[in-house]
Amino acid sequence: MKIWLIALFILSGCSSNKKEKDFQASLDKPGELTPEAQVEAPEKLLEKFEVEKIETVTGTEKKTLEQKISPAKDTNKSVVVKHKAIKPALPLTQDVPVNKLPKDYPAPLVSVNAKAEKVWSKYKPNHIVDQKVFLDIHYLGMTVGKIMVTNRGKKMINGKEVWHFHSRFKSAPFYSNIYELDDTVDTYVTTDQFLSSRYSLIQRETKQNVDDLQLHDREQMKTFWFYKQKKSNGDIKNKEKKEYIPYFSIDPFSVLFLFQGLPMKNGDIYEIPIINKGKILILRSEVEGREEIQTELGDKKSIRIHATTKYTGETLKDGDLYFWFSDNASRTLLKAQAKIKIGSVTADIVDGK
Repeated sequence: MKIWLIALFILSGCSSNKKEKDFQASLDKPGELTPEAQVEAPEKLLEKFEVEKIETVTGTEKKTLEQKISPAKDTNKSVVVKHKAIKPALPLTQDVPVNKLPKDYPAPLVSVNAKAEKVWSKYKPNHIVDQKVFLDIHYLGMTVGKIMVTNRGKKMINGKEVWHFHSRFKSAPFYSNIYELDDTVDTYVTTDQFLSSRYSLIQRETKQNVDDLQLHDREQMKTFWFYKQKKSNGDIKNKEKKEYIPYFSIDPFSVLFLFQGLPMKNGDIYEIPIINKGKILILRSEVEGREEIQTELGDKKSIRIHATTKYTGETLKDGDLYFWFSDNASRTLLKAQAKIKIGSVTADIVDGK
C-alpha cells in the first residue's frame, strides 16, 4: 500500500506558458467540481457523516445552510437548518477512558494512541482559508502532472466543526496520451483536535475508475471503509471494511496540514498514525533541519522533514519520503519527494504562498 503522497506524485502534469496557465486553471474550475465518492453504505452511517456548509444568515437567529453529500441525495440541493452547537472534544483519557474501551479493542492501539497523543498535544491551528498551492510533478526528467491543494474553509459534520481540505490532480495534456488521470481528494478534519472525520477519493484514470469513502467514528473508535471499482468490462466491484482505530489519527492527505500546526523544531520526531482502507500506517517523521531551496517562485527558506512508513514495526518498501515546508508562519508545502524503485518522484511548487 502506498501513502497518498506517493500515489499522487505519479499523477498530474503541466506544460508551459499559456497552455500551462490554462491547464493549471482547469484544476480549480467550479463547473468541473466532481461530487464526492459515491458508494454503497448504510444510510444511517452516511447521515451521521453528512457535510453541512456553514453560512451566517442575517437576523436574530444563527442558521446554517446544509448541503447534503450522500449517494442517496441530490448534492445540488440545500436546506436551511438551525446551527448546531460545537462541543469541544476531550482527550482520550477523559472522553474514552481506557477501562471503557470495547472488550475486543486491540491493546497495541492503546500504545499507538499514547504516542500519538503526545504529537497532537503540540499541535496548534495554523491554516489559511482559501489558500491554494499548485505543484508540478516530475518523474524521469519529465513534468508529468500538476496538483492543486487548497483549504476550502470550515464545514460541519455531526454537530462538530471541521476543516475541509481539497486536492485535485491531473495528468499533463501531452502525458494523457500515455496515461490519462483526473483524481480528487476531499477530507474533513475536526477544528478542535484535528482528527479525521471523512475522507473521499475519486480516481478517474485510464486503468482506474474508483470511488473510495472512509468514515472515522471516534465514538465507536472505528473506521468504516467503502470502495467501488468499475472495471473496463462494466462490472462493479464493491468492498467494505470496519476496524478499530487510535483516537488520535489522521487520513493520508490531511497529514500535510497537521505538519503545518506542529512546532517542527530541528530534531523533532513525530510518530503519526494514518488511517487508510481500514489499516493503520505509522508515519515516522523527523525534522532534519533548515535549508534554502530553489523554486519557481525564487529561493525559499525551508524546513526539511524525512518520513518513513511502517505497519506494526515493518517498514514498507515504498521508499523514504521528504517534505519541505516554508520556514515562516504559513508553513506552505514547497516541495516533496518520494524515492521509489526506479529513481524518485518530485513535487515542486509553481504557484501559491
